[in-house]
Amino acid sequence: MNRACTFATLALTLIGGSALQAAQNAQPQPAAAPALLESAPKGTVVFDDDDWRVQIIPRQAVAGRDATFHGGPVIAHGLVQAVFLGSGWRDKANREKENGVMEGLRGPVQAADFPAKSGVRAWEAHGLPFEDPAADPVAGERITGLEIQARLETLLSGAGPTDASSVYVVFLAPGLGTALGPRHSEKDFAAYHNLFHGANGVVHYVVVPFDADSSRWLAAARQSLHQALINPEGTGWY
Repeated sequence: MNRACTFATLALTLIGGSALQAAQNAQPQPAAAPALLESAPKGTVVFDDDDWRVQIIPRQAVAGRDATFHGGPVIAHGLVQAVFLGSGWRDKANREKENGVMEGLRGPVQAADFPAKSGVRAWEAHGLPFEDPAADPVAGERITGLEIQARLETLLSGAGPTDASSVYVVFLAPGLGTALGPRHSEKDFAAYHNLFHGANGVVHYVVVPFDADSSRWLAAARQSLHQALINPEGTGWY
């Protein structure tokens, strides 16, 4: 009798487990997260020091196409703040270049910059520029992407929670380049945008190495800022 009861209990357990598994299999599975910049045009993506895909403004011409939506978030109304980073901004002649940067950054906004269905509209300047004229890296004339993040984290540490709509545009001082993994700003990219998780929240930012051609410098900054707004996490419009 005990053995019969044991077999009956085991059979019920197996049947119940099978039914539960079948019910779980029948439940709708959550949609897979969109892949980060998976189908971006060739030549517009590099990997940073964290092996994270980063959207760049390449120095070499690449085949263009209209941005398409990939399911991720956008920044509908950006609050944009400039950051001047590097000891070169101490020089009086260079400091004069800071004047009018925000107006030049706005420039002529083209309809193609903000796809009609994206919900993104014109950004606004927010607050006074941050300045970080600290000494440049000892190792040479380039600052790494990770060090830029560390500098931003320090600058923002006393500013309270980070607004989800904020985008910080980091203008590197003349003579200071940057690198993303093995790629260098001198030959590979004119600007890029990225994000990191800071103590006060997610920080979206654009990095713009200096270019003596002010028109080209600001054009690269504008293009990268617009990409940061429509594609802040690499899964939006690109």
